[in-house]
Amino acid sequence: MMGLWIEGVLTGLVAGFICGLFGMGGGSLMVPAIVYVFNLPMKQAVGTSLFVIIFSSMSALINYIRNNKVSRKLVLFIVPAGIAGAQAGALLTSRLSDILVKYIFVVVIAGLGIKMFFEKENSSSCEGGNFNKITAIVIGLLSGFVSGLCGVGGAVLIIPLLYIFLRVPMHTCIGTSVVVILFNAISGATGYITRGLVNFQIGVMLAIGSTVAAPLGARISIRTDREKLRKMFAVVLILSGLSVLFK
Repeated sequence: MMGLWIEGVLTGLVAGFICGLFGMGGGSLMVPAIVYVFNLPMKQAVGTSLFVIIFSSMSALINYIRNNKVSRKLVLFIVPAGIAGAQAGALLTSRLSDILVKYIFVVVIAGLGIKMFFEKENSSSCEGGNFNKITAIVIGLLSGFVSGLCGVGGAVLIIPLLYIFLRVPMHTCIGTSVVVILFNAISGATGYITRGLVNFQIGVMLAIGSTVAAPLGARISIRTDREKLRKMFAVVLILSGLSVLFK
């Protein structure tokens, strides 16, 4: 039992650090880790991941708000759309086979990682409301849907789409995504809990570690060069997607 707790907390520490560093809920790492370490079925791993993301994102968010790396106007458009999308994704995944959810997870995460790696750094700002509102709503819907479907916080779509289509600087992409994934995770986890697809024992173990490590990751992220941060983010997405493919 003690060994299980150690594995859970350590896994949570890594996922929480990644959450703070890249603005990801940690689901792209947590889902494969839960499958590998705890041998949970894919759907239950997804639900448990969303439960943990609630705590890691709240912990990381404090640092991004303090350093003014959150676009509040974007949040107002993306969050409501993301909540609706997460419910739709959670509903759909409960009706799909584990193998299909697995391949959707791999294609979405690895594909966006490759695209993100070769993009150039943005220097413009979306503050002041200078962004396409319809595009922001669509990004929210898509990120929420993928969050509910694949058990990720939504940053795997939010960050690349904000970066590519709205030209938001990398640090602001990350800070804004932390807010969005918090609400996406709450919405998505609720759907999984009602369907009995969350392992609370493992979830608490992971949440302890992730809550401790997320603020450290956030502080390092804010101090890291934007182009270097973007490429690191892309590599993490690609590797985490491939790790599930070869399970």
